Amino acid sequence: MSFQNPITAMTLQDVQEWARQQGNTDYANAVARFPKLTDGTPLSQAPADLLMIKRALPLQGFDPARSKSEAAYKATRRKIIAAVKGATGEIEAAQERRCRTDAWSMLMERMEARAPALCAKGGHPPFVMVPVRKLADLARQHRVEPRDVSQDWLSTLIPVLDQNEWRALQHALRTLNRARSFSEILALLPTEPFSAPKRRRFENQDLIPPHLASEIEDWVANATCAEFDPVEQEFVKTSSKSDRDFKRAALRKFVSTLFQCGAVAADCQQSLGDLLTPDAGAAAVRYWSMHAGQSGHISARSAHDYMKANFVIMARNGLNPDPIKAHLRSNRFLTQGKRASGEMSERSRKFCENLLGSTRQTMTFLSLHVRFRNDAEELLRQISDQGRVPTSLELNRIRQLGTVAALCAIETRGAPLRIESALNLVYRGPKATFLLPTAQTQHATIKLSPEHTKNNVEIWAPIAPGNLNGLETILWYLERIRPLYADNDTCSHLFPGVRGRGPLLYRTFLIWFKRLTRAAGIPMTPHKFRHGLASLLLQKNPGRWDLLERLLDDTPGTIRKNYAWVNARAQREEVQKYVLDLSEIRR
Repeated sequence: MSFQNPITAMTLQDVQEWARQQGNTDYANAVARFPKLTDGTPLSQAPADLLMIKRALPLQGFDPARSKSEAAYKATRRKIIAAVKGATGEIEAAQERRCRTDAWSMLMERMEARAPALCAKGGHPPFVMVPVRKLADLARQHRVEPRDVSQDWLSTLIPVLDQNEWRALQHALRTLNRARSFSEILALLPTEPFSAPKRRRFENQDLIPPHLASEIEDWVANATCAEFDPVEQEFVKTSSKSDRDFKRAALRKFVSTLFQCGAVAADCQQSLGDLLTPDAGAAAVRYWSMHAGQSGHISARSAHDYMKANFVIMARNGLNPDPIKAHLRSNRFLTQGKRASGEMSERSRKFCENLLGSTRQTMTFLSLHVRFRNDAEELLRQISDQGRVPTSLELNRIRQLGTVAALCAIETRGAPLRIESALNLVYRGPKATFLLPTAQTQHATIKLSPEHTKNNVEIWAPIAPGNLNGLETILWYLERIRPLYADNDTCSHLFPGVRGRGPLLYRTFLIWFKRLTRAAGIPMTPHKFRHGLASLLLQKNPGRWDLLERLLDDTPGTIRKNYAWVNARAQREEVQKYVLDLSEIRR
């Protein structure tokens, strides 16, 4: 059998055999781990398809239950992909493409001559061509000439590109834009510079005509304004920003789906109210159901939550949602989403199950603030020993480690606040919500009034000294890390923003948090942090729902829906202990 031209579809078992024949035991062993890293599919049944493998092993798919570390996971993934490329002949094909004499080879030659001038500040000439070569190889595979490259073409390849590949290609386009200043290179490129890519989460918004987009904003504003002061002639109480954002996203998704699935013509002149009909609801839900599970499409849970939000928007804008509700009441897809919406998400539950089942993970989880603080201190010590100032990259990493350490200390030693509330803590001035220790009170205090919380509840929580270094880590952050932010003197927030005044942006913190926790061997989002802490508390104290209500400051109904499975497991273990006691020999 030829590995490059197999008679039957090649499988990973064939790839493993190829690696053994090549004497590459490392690749063969990596391929052997594929079932353990995924859903357990035998190698003989797993096709040697690169797209399938990249989806089964996403770049950020490290799971501590299946790999020792993120570095080990990425190394195994890299070897599996390389083995598949070798067995299928992709490596040889790529070598052949690089040796071609065509418009791309001419462009490469001219750009290499200009490489020193094309480097961004601080760049290295040999590296500036790497992303461009990736773009050239991809274009040759699809028979696209340099002058025909565009963002529209690249967007058609999004389903087969991982995040790093997409970034490299965008880097290549920016380099080509800089190269347009040289006439010999410009002659091979499109007449217009490459535009910036559309934000991938919002690419469907272009489907919504301006008049409907404007109406959506007005309807969402009406739906989220709660109380109107007739004296001051203004709304004095509105819903939270997250609620407004969610309702806006729900209505946008519904309307853009109508254009996507062809239920509404592209030149639609109808008003928003005319589109919110039972037939339109059926068309949108049918489209979501057909594409559920596919990349870039919403789940049944999201579909249910979006429709629920849309019904609220309709009612508060004087449009009766009951006809759509009745029309969709028996839909299995939305019914499935309703069940899922009342429980912890599958990903969050899997995270909690791994945490509850591993003592090592539990200890890592509860001591992240100490780990990140130590890492930051070690980097500061190395820089000090070398007698120099930190580079911009080192400064950024120190800030990341210190900030995430302080947040983790607040979450585990104070109260597991929602991250939006934590990032908005104010630690000085008359409106302080994070009170530092004083001569009278040795502990720090989190003090949030109802308007500062999602559930409109008051939160009061002390952070005592000596409590596994929680308060000590926060004070260390204020002394060593916070002064590294540009606006630390003028900003009163505990966590100042990297640029400009105001608190640290959630999106920025999310990137830092996910990256650092992944590297620590316990990948998670800030929201999973709350789930994990609550699950550990309930496992240790089954049946103590009152503890969870105080810990999370959430409603009893929500808590029982999310954590009933944890309580049931803890009680099952307790029952098994009593059963074991029955076997004791009476004396």
